[in-house]
Amino acid sequence: MKKRKRKIKPVFMVFNVVVVLSMLLTVVSTIAVGNRYEVHTRSFYGDSSQVKATLTSCSKEGLIRFEGYHLSDDGELIIEVTAQGKGSVDTEFFMETAKGHGHSYHTTFYVTMTNIIIEKNEMGINFTGFPFVVGDFLFILLLVELVMIYFFIDCKRKADFSYQMVVYGGVSLFNALLLMFITYKFMNNVVYNLSNVMFLIKDSGQYFLLLMMPIMLVMSVSVSISNIWLMRHEGYRPVNGLGIFLSIVWFTGTILVFFVNIRSQSLIISYLLGQLNTAIIYVMCYFECMIVSTSVCAYLASRYRPKGIMDYILILGCGIRDDGTLTPLLKGRVDSALNFEKEQYEKSGKHAIFVPSGGQGADEVISEGEAMERYLLQQGIPQERIWREDKSTNTFQNFKYSYEVIKQHTDTPEEKKYAFATTNYHIFRGYILSVKNGFKALGISAETKWYFFPNAFLREFAGLIVDQKFRHLIFIVAMLLFFIFL
Repeated sequence: MKKRKRKIKPVFMVFNVVVVLSMLLTVVSTIAVGNRYEVHTRSFYGDSSQVKATLTSCSKEGLIRFEGYHLSDDGELIIEVTAQGKGSVDTEFFMETAKGHGHSYHTTFYVTMTNIIIEKNEMGINFTGFPFVVGDFLFILLLVELVMIYFFIDCKRKADFSYQMVVYGGVSLFNALLLMFITYKFMNNVVYNLSNVMFLIKDSGQYFLLLMMPIMLVMSVSVSISNIWLMRHEGYRPVNGLGIFLSIVWFTGTILVFFVNIRSQSLIISYLLGQLNTAIIYVMCYFECMIVSTSVCAYLASRYRPKGIMDYILILGCGIRDDGTLTPLLKGRVDSALNFEKEQYEKSGKHAIFVPSGGQGADEVISEGEAMERYLLQQGIPQERIWREDKSTNTFQNFKYSYEVIKQHTDTPEEKKYAFATTNYHIFRGYILSVKNGFKALGISAETKWYFFPNAFLREFAGLIVDQKFRHLIFIVAMLLFFIFL
C-alpha cells in the first residue's frame, strides 16, 4: 500500500502567515520608536524639583545624546536619550538631590544598524520596543494555543487518535499555563526587560508542576490503590506494581524540586545543582504533559463509537484458559465485536467479516485465534464470516497478519473499512498500530474491571513511550539545552 503524502493543513498555513506578519509588524514598530530610549534608574523621588540628572561620562562621543529627564507617576527618575550613531558606549549619569546628595548610574548602550538603542546592565537587556516584542510573543502563544486546540479537536472528530494528538494536547496544556503566567506578570508590570522574560519562561516550569500537583497526586494515589487491588486479585508480579513505582518516582521528583535546597560555597557546584534542578523540573513537566494528554486521548478513543459500515472487524487476542476457552477479558472483546456487528446489520442490512487474531502461547493448548473462532461459531456466526489469524504474538502482529489474511481474500483492501475490538485501555494504542501497518481501523471498546484499568493504561503508556523512545529522547535533550542555557 502506497503511503499517503501528508498535506499541509490550511490552518497551519494561515498560522504561519499570521505569525510572520505579526513579527514583521513588531520589527517595523520597534525600528520606528527604537532611536529614543528611556532609562529606568530605579531611583525614586517626591517631585522633579528635588533631583537633577546629568550625563557625566561617555566612552564614545556622538553615539547617544542626553535629552533630559522626568519622573514617572510613581516617582521613578527616568532619563531620556536618543541615538546619534552606531556602536557600543559606556555611560554614567549622576543624580543629585536638592540637598547636595547624589549617586551615579552606570549602564551600557548598543546602537544597532537600524538606530535601535539597546541597554544592557546588571538588570538585564532592554529597549524601547520591548513591549511590542512581549505583546507579539503573547500573541503568538495565543495563536499556538488556538491552533493546538483546533488540531486536537480535529483529531477527535476524524478519529485520528495518534501521537500527533498527544503532542497537540501536551503542548496546549503547557502553553496555556505559560500564556496565562506571562500575561499576568506583564499586566502587573513585572515584565520589564528581555532577561526578565527569559527567567519567567524558565520559572514557568515550577508553576506548572505546582498547578499540576493536585492532578498528579490524585493519579498517583489512584494507580497505587489500583495496584494493591490488582496484586491481591492477579498476583504479585512486577508489572502489577508499575503504578506504585511511577508514583514513587513522581513523589521523589516533587520533593527534590520543592522541598530540597542544597547549597554549596563553590560557585561551580551551585551552578551545576541549579542546572540539575532545572533538568528535573522540565523532564517532569514533559512527562506530566505526556501522561495527562495520553490519558485524555486514551479516554476519548475508548469512548469513540465507529461510524459507517465496517467490512472487517479484527478481534485482538490475549491469554486464554487452560482448557482453551476464553478468559473474561478476551470474551469481553469478542462480545463487544458481536454487539457492534449485530447493531450494524440491524441498521444497514450488511454483515461484517470477523478476523479473530492471536497465536498460540507456550502455555496455551490452542491458538487465541482458534479459541475465539470456536466461540464465534457457538454464537451462531457462520464459518464463511470468520477469517482466523493465528500467527501473531503481539498487538503489532495482530494488525500485520490480520491485514495479510484480508489481502488474501480481496483485491482492493485499501478500499475497505476496518474496525478492531479490544479492551478499553488498549484502544488508543490499537489506533496507532493499525496505521503503522498501512491501514486505518476504528476501535470498538470492551470494558474491564476498574482495578485493572489504571495499571493496564500505565503499561500502555509505557509502551507508547518505548515505541517512540528516540523522538522523546531528542525532544527532551533539545528542551533541556534550551532551558538550561536560557
